[in-house]
Amino acid sequence: MHRFLAAAPLLLLPAASGTLPIQPGKWQTTVTILDVQMPSAPPGVSAGIRGQPPQVATACVTPQQAAAGPRTVLQASRGKCQYTHFSAIGGRLNAVMTCGFASGAMTVTSNGTYTATSLDLNGTSVMSGKMRMTMRTHTIGRRIGGC
Repeated sequence: MHRFLAAAPLLLLPAASGTLPIQPGKWQTTVTILDVQMPSAPPGVSAGIRGQPPQVATACVTPQQAAAGPRTVLQASRGKCQYTHFSAIGGRLNAVMTCGFASGAMTVTSNGTYTATSLDLNGTSVMSGKMRMTMRTHTIGRRIGGC
């Protein structure tokens, strides 16, 4: 689940193309965990997560995925996630995605800026249920070439 939370901004890449002028191609995204609050976790767990190095991931956005827009992400989640808000106007992105899992629910809020070849987002992921958690992240993404 932790990997999903950190990688959630990558989900915006194929989703965004339907409403953002991002270029298809290979994108590299770096996610830095700024803060984690886990009230029911053993002592030290939150600090251990906060102390992790930034996570770097790549994703290929094909022209077909770019044309499909947000449907691509929703299909990939197998019905577990949906956008409750998605706005991308004038270089500003604001999105809220909710997901339901057997162990609880998650809401991921992303706010930031974008260009055709970059993005800079601040995110908050709130998980309810058995393992309650709130995580704040900062994501920088950029197109690094073709797929």
